[in-house]
This record gives sequence, C-alpha cells and structure tokens, in this order.
Amino acid sequence: MKIFRIAAVLVLAALLTGCSGGSIYSNYRELEQLMVIQTLGFDRTSGGVRLSASSGSDSAGGGGGGGGGESGAEQSGSAGVARLAAEAPSFTLAEEKMQDYSAREDLFFAHTAYIAIGGASAKESVKPFLDYIERSTDLRLDIPLFVVTNGTASELVLGAGGETYDATSVLRSLERNIILRGDGVIFSAAEVVSSLDENGCALITAVKSVKADKAVKEAKAAELTAIPDGFAVIKNGRAVGAVPVDCAKGVNVLQNKVGPSSVKLRVGNDTATVQLDKCACRITPMFGGGVLAGLDVKITLSAALSETTGSVGVQELNRALADEVERWVMQVLDISRSLECDFLQLGKVLERKQPQRLHGASADLSERLRDIYYNVGVEAEVDRSFDVSLGSSE
Repeated sequence: MKIFRIAAVLVLAALLTGCSGGSIYSNYRELEQLMVIQTLGFDRTSGGVRLSASSGSDSAGGGGGGGGGESGAEQSGSAGVARLAAEAPSFTLAEEKMQDYSAREDLFFAHTAYIAIGGASAKESVKPFLDYIERSTDLRLDIPLFVVTNGTASELVLGAGGETYDATSVLRSLERNIILRGDGVIFSAAEVVSSLDENGCALITAVKSVKADKAVKEAKAAELTAIPDGFAVIKNGRAVGAVPVDCAKGVNVLQNKVGPSSVKLRVGNDTATVQLDKCACRITPMFGGGVLAGLDVKITLSAALSETTGSVGVQELNRALADEVERWVMQVLDISRSLECDFLQLGKVLERKQPQRLHGASADLSERLRDIYYNVGVEAEVDRSFDVSLGSSE
C-alpha cells in the first residue's frame, strides 16, 4: 500500500510538470526566453500594415543579428537593442512574422512603454491601431501615443538612437522634457479612445524625427532623435489638423495642466525669460436668447523672472506675459473652431457647470463651435522682479 501511494505521488508530479517545461504554470517562461518589446510603431501599407518594434537597451532579450527576406520581416540590433519589423495583412500576422525572426523564444509585449503612429497613416485612420491596442491581451491602455508628423513610425522606431541608444530611450527623454517644460500633454491610448467615443475628437502628442547635430553625434548620442511637434488633431478617427508646437502650451493652460516651464518674451527692444509657476483657467458659458452663445475664459497666472537683456518695467513684463498666453489660448481655440472639433472637451466642462441648460453639450459642441464666440482675459503677475525697473512705459 505504501509503495502504491509513493507511485501515485510520482505520477501526479510528472503530470503537473511534464507539460509545462518544469513548471506548474502552463504559460511559464524563463526571463532569458523573452524579448521584451518596449516601443512599437504602426504604419499602413498598400498590402495591410507594417509593425515595427524595439526591445529597448535594458531588455532581457538583447540584440540580434541582421535578417530579412521574402517573408516581409526584418531584424537588426546593436548594443543590446533588438529592432524588428514586419509587413502583413493584419497586426496578428505581422506579430507572427516578427516572431519567426526573433532571436528569442517569445516576443513579450506586456511591458511596451510607447507606441508611435506614422503621420500619413494617421491621416488615413487611427481606428485600426486603437482597435488592435484595445483587443490585445498584452498591450496596456495607459501606453502613451505619439504621431510622427514628418515620416513613418517605422523610421523612428528602427532608426532612433543609432548604435548607442534606442527608440525607447529617445521617447522616454522626450516625454520627460515635454512634462518638465510644459510643452504639451502626453495622452494615453485610453484617453484618446475615451475622447473619440465621447465627442468624436481627440489630441495625440505629435513628434518630429530629426537628425542629431554633429556635436551630439560626437558624444555618441542618437543619430536620429525626436522633438516635440505640438499635437495631431483627430476627428472621426483620422488626423485632420494640428496644434503647432509654438502654441501647444495653450492646451496645458485650457486644461489646467500647466507645470513649471520657461517662456521667452519680447518686451520692447529687450527680451526676458520667465518661469511659469501657477495657472488657473475658469471657463464659463455665456447665453443669448436662451442658447449657448459664447465662452468666457478667465486665466490668472504667476511667473518668476529668470533673466532679462535690459531694464524693463514690471507692468510691461506682466503685459507681455499676458499677451503671449492669450495668443496661445486664442490660437488653440481658433483651431478647434475652424475644424469644428471639440478636442479640448470643453463640452464636458460646460455640461458639469450647467447640467440642465447644457445637457448633451459634451456630444454636440463640435457642431456648434463656429457659432460661438470667445471672450479671453488673462491676468499675469511676474514675481521676483526686484532687479527690473519699477517704472512703466505708460
């Protein structure tokens, strides 16, 4: 009887471990068997889609040798970075092709940190890309999205970083700089999907691929890098316009997401640089004949003087900052109105303020933007201005 029990235990142990490579978990994989994909690129092609991927320099999967061929898949890598790309009728088939060329057993997408979309592809439609992200069992919905305005996502994902860095490092640095400098807002896939579902409009952070200058190259940095390029405006699933980078801060102001950032001002014949500190934006609906007629936008902000090239008056400085912020805001609002696209989700803000009178505004404000006027007022105060003239030019 004792021998029978021992035999039964041994058989059970074999059943539990024999089919899973030595583990009781059916999906168990050693870290060394994974190529961790950290950046993905989506492009449309005449035959379907092109999926590009970079493992990141800190990936467990490491780099691999070159490859390619009739299957439509490519692989290259250096300095511990694996770069792969494949064209296929669908993303699922493209994944399978990349898997065939992977130097590791499994491509691992659960740690993907960034997704780039080619500019031309975004103008056709972003819906297939968002649908793929939503349906994926590996990709997270909080992944930041970028639109490459001057090229394909594949060029950025495969080319960024040169031989030393990688696309993940480039986009991580860019994301940090955008947040620190207040040059825009980073939107996740979930935020874009939610905004499109609610009012048919959304913003996606735009970037531009550029060649690093000679000095940077000599420092062994990226041969190809990325810089902020404002926002791509998405309406009905495709990119229909853009918010230029020189007024991207206006989006931050209108959404009360202003962080410490530097602003260069022209004050008479001199220039001054101030550091934005606090900013509050209040949007109030204005009615005429019982219907929404306009928006009253009141902005108050404070900043600290960083430097100036000459002696400027405090009042001049305050006025220059207020004028610059008003320019940002008016340009963003004018773009929204001209495209009839409530990408700022102002309708939702108004509906919260006047739920009875403005019921449904979050859904139909885009159609009414051309008939709405804006009254924008900005009050700015520059602190730490003890080293400038107390006089005024008035």
